[in-house]
Amino acid sequence: MSVSPLFLTIDIEITNRCNATCHFCPRDATPHQGIMDVDTFDKALQRAVDYRQVVKDVSGLPITVSLCGLGEPLINRECVNFVKKVKAEGFRCSMSSNGNLLTEDKARALLDAGLNEIYINVSDTGDEYEKVYNLPWDRTCENITRFLELAEGRCNTVIILVDHHDDQEHVKAMEAFWRERGAKNFHSYSVINRGGALFVEHMQFEQYTEMVQARTRLTEGGAQPLCGAPWGFLFVGYDGNYYLCCSDWRKQASLGSVFDASFLQITRQKLAMVVSREPVCKTCNHDPINMLTETLRAVNQGQATPAEADELCRSLRAGSQEINLKLGELLEYGENHPEGVLPADADIIPVVATS
Repeated sequence: MSVSPLFLTIDIEITNRCNATCHFCPRDATPHQGIMDVDTFDKALQRAVDYRQVVKDVSGLPITVSLCGLGEPLINRECVNFVKKVKAEGFRCSMSSNGNLLTEDKARALLDAGLNEIYINVSDTGDEYEKVYNLPWDRTCENITRFLELAEGRCNTVIILVDHHDDQEHVKAMEAFWRERGAKNFHSYSVINRGGALFVEHMQFEQYTEMVQARTRLTEGGAQPLCGAPWGFLFVGYDGNYYLCCSDWRKQASLGSVFDASFLQITRQKLAMVVSREPVCKTCNHDPINMLTETLRAVNQGQATPAEADELCRSLRAGSQEINLKLGELLEYGENHPEGVLPADADIIPVVATS
């Protein structure tokens, strides 16, 4: 079920509010924002506990519970207590942060609570950082540098570098900057379109003629292109609703509440959304058809080779086949257990959030 063969992640969004205003995160596109309350978190965590047994029976993959979602988790005053609860249930616990609220007291409390991994997004320094994030640089730098020291041997710290300048030399300079301050682990990526919520000029997929070719190649022989994100990274919003995945910044693809259904019970509706590509996948750069469309455009523009497009197509078809097989096992499991999955004729019309 997972994009990664190593583990699954259940992402519990303890808030989708953020103290930063990065232009590569479409904060204004999110129709409603809030902070998860304790009762909702406890129910979401119980759903994760229940799903762990399902996953153990079906695939045996370990599960990480991530306290992230689309916001800055340290805004939620219960953040440390939530980490403690996750650890008490025997899960590996991770979170993401911009580091600006990661004071010494908060850092020590998170480490004492048992936080296993933290991803810190900090892609600039000095005045440029303040321009991009709209946060004080000195405080952020001090917080992250101190956390790197405190976390040594206790918590894996990963520095996230978003290449929003489209400049790999800048990314390398940022990595060197943080290595000098004790960082060892990094992950960089280009700007993504957040399920279509963020306008990225070269990701207007439905306008491109290459999409017809991409769709034809991926569906040849009756194959069904499937994205792995909704299966490898399960998502619960701050409001207690299941959403298709963390790319749904507009919160268009609601699949019901943790108070009414389990992760297993929403499997069929989630699959229907992925197959139909409605309402999120059709605009998302993680969608297999869109991924191949982008590469085929690059081939036509002389920026990629036909061999690269062929390899991507092969990889996407193989990945879709594996996801399809695992989902078949999951649906069969649901049919044979009292909790079950919702029937094939259940209402699968997406709940579209409005402002």
